[in-house]
Amino acid sequence: MELNEKKISDVVVVSVKGRMDALTAPDFEDNLCCIINKGENKIVVDLGELEYISSAGLRAILSTAKRIKAAEGKIAFANLSGMVSEVFDISGFTSMFNIYSTALAAAEKIG
Repeated sequence: MELNEKKISDVVVVSVKGRMDALTAPDFEDNLCCIINKGENKIVVDLGELEYISSAGLRAILSTAKRIKAAEGKIAFANLSGMVSEVFDISGFTSMFNIYSTALAAAEKIG
């Protein structure tokens, strides 16, 4: 899994590429925790290049969302497609989180 981050205004956009499973989910969670610990509390996770997400990946997302909420911040997701979109639907994440078609749209909404 590869993570890249950039800023759009006061929102950090984290792009995730590859697979988020039991091996890589801790890296995702650690990376986002570091961002939150730096004082950033508006995060967009761009999943456009995520090929696969397991239950461990979903747990990492939930854990991260709880930390952001505790920091009085906001999280949104963008570019869901294929299997990742299906997993979000089945797990109920689409009703729990704000999901946008692009990272830019998500950043504008939560920014």
